[in-house]
Order: sequence, then C-alpha cells, then structure tokens
Amino acid sequence: MQVSVEDIPKVPVGNKGVLIRLRAEDGTNLGKLWIGQAKVRWARGNVPEKNAKKLSVQDFVEFLNELP
Repeated sequence: MQVSVEDIPKVPVGNKGVLIRLRAEDGTNLGKLWIGQAKVRWARGNVPEKNAKKLSVQDFVEFLNELP
C-alpha cells in the first residue's frame, strides 16, 4: 500500500485540513482521507470530495477507540 500526505498546512490544522491519499501497490486509488479541525471525511476510490462520508472528529476518535 502506498500512503502519502498532501496539502499539509501549518500547525494548527487550517480549514482545509490534511489530505492523506491511499493507493494499492499497483497504484490503484483506494481513497482519500481528510482530517480537519472539526470533521473527518473519507472518499473511497475516485469518489469526489463533495460526496465523501463525513463525521465529526469526536465521533471518529470514538470509532477508533471502539476497534479491538
């Protein structure tokens, strides 16, 4: 898997947030993850940002904490 961080603003995270792009070893686009001050967005494959799944940072942290 190839993971790259793009559009890194200065700390603190700005309105655009941080974009993390995930690609398979063959270069296939697996998706994009945006982490901002208030929201986390996930767009699978080539789904445009406007159609990304969204949740609050707090809900995202709670989700991660529930993982085994």
